[in-house]
Amino acid sequence: MGFLNFGKKKTADRDPDLEDLTVEEADYLRRLFAEMWPASEGTITLHGEYAQSSSGGQFGLYNLSRAAKAEPRQDWPQVVGRHISGLLSRRSGPAEADLSDDEILSLVKARLIASSYLPESHREAFTYRRTIASGLEAILMLDLPEAASAIPDAIVSRFDTDSLWKTAIDAVSAEPLDEFAALDVGSGRVLVAMTNSLFTASHVLDVPALLAAAGVMSAPHGVLFAVPSRHEFLIHVVESPGALSVAGELAQLAQLRFSKGVGEISPEVFYWSEAGYERVTSTHEGGSVNIDGTGAFFAAVNGF
Repeated sequence: MGFLNFGKKKTADRDPDLEDLTVEEADYLRRLFAEMWPASEGTITLHGEYAQSSSGGQFGLYNLSRAAKAEPRQDWPQVVGRHISGLLSRRSGPAEADLSDDEILSLVKARLIASSYLPESHREAFTYRRTIASGLEAILMLDLPEAASAIPDAIVSRFDTDSLWKTAIDAVSAEPLDEFAALDVGSGRVLVAMTNSLFTASHVLDVPALLAAAGVMSAPHGVLFAVPSRHEFLIHVVESPGALSVAGELAQLAQLRFSKGVGEISPEVFYWSEAGYERVTSTHEGGSVNIDGTGAFFAAVNGF
């Protein structure tokens, strides 16, 4: 197993969010995006790895940075123009409803999100969402070249829902996890995976497949995990009563990573066993953490 530091790898003058570019190149690309964004679509606020319009839309810049890096710098305005056109065409048409069933099945992926991810005004269009545990949900998305977009009920209704979910979760599990970090947090070992994919954290939707990817043969007592952002997850295979202490230590790591504010999902710790998922911790204002002493995780720890 490889060993990684928390945070993104930084090389000299590489931009910390758009790692294919230098700091200067990344700043230039962001400015181009903001300047070329149509005024009729609202004003743009730039963040490290995404741009946000005044209308509330968020547009990731990672794929754009990869496309720009492959072209001469003098051609970047054309690259940005094509990218923006793709974003707007996806939003205004042809709509996802115009895609064939086979196209939907080839693009669909399940994404883990915070329960607060969707505004109240949007939730009635995505009622098929699945609650994973308190504060965590899963939604179906189309993983398009320009951006990932959530699939509404109108499209999901064209399919057998369970079969569509299986296809979507299998697609996430098939995404490579190139390297795991093994961290000693004091009371046990935590495995960490971090990638640039929007679906990295979503690997916890199929824990057995995730464990197989990490080289873990079985977890008869379950697994603790944290998903502070969409780009990472942290897991601990429960093997002793020491897992109770690991839960607290994992919560500290999750809070630290969540505070980075990039694609955040949750600062809490969760538990998976063959019986399902549950939330283990509750973080209070000021950072104090309570560990639930009533659920399946506590029963597993007491069973040793």
